Amino acid sequence: MDRMESGTSFADALDAGGTLAELQGITPEMGDAIAALAEAELEAGRVETARAILEGLVATNHLDPGAWALLSRAHRRLGQPLAARFCAEVAARLAPTDPVVRLARAESLLAAAADREAGRAELGRLAADARVGDRASALLAALGVNLSE
Repeated sequence: MDRMESGTSFADALDAGGTLAELQGITPEMGDAIAALAEAELEAGRVETARAILEGLVATNHLDPGAWALLSRAHRRLGQPLAARFCAEVAARLAPTDPVVRLARAESLLAAAADREAGRAELGRLAADARVGDRASALLAALGVNLSE
């Protein structure tokens, strides 16, 4: 969607399939830069800071599956499996075939005993993926799954 006209209300923007980010003039490149900053905070161990950045990002652009997947990762690191699962499910609805999103969902499934097998199965499907295969394989190995069988 093109940038919203000035004077467009948030409700009108949502009704038109837009986002608060568009209404505020936040470009996709700016959103990507904010997500990269949050990811760097996660990698540096500043998980609360990353969570706060990502919550702001998904509030302004609720249609960004990558931001939802990163927020899921932050919640997992904070020991908040229900919040992690919620964020991963939102990401999966937005981009069901994206391997990064599928990995986030698989990792969130591992937290609940009832869903653990589904998480393992999804990790198995992702193990050969060029983008996330190494992480999926490492998780499977940590779970005691032998991929060569």
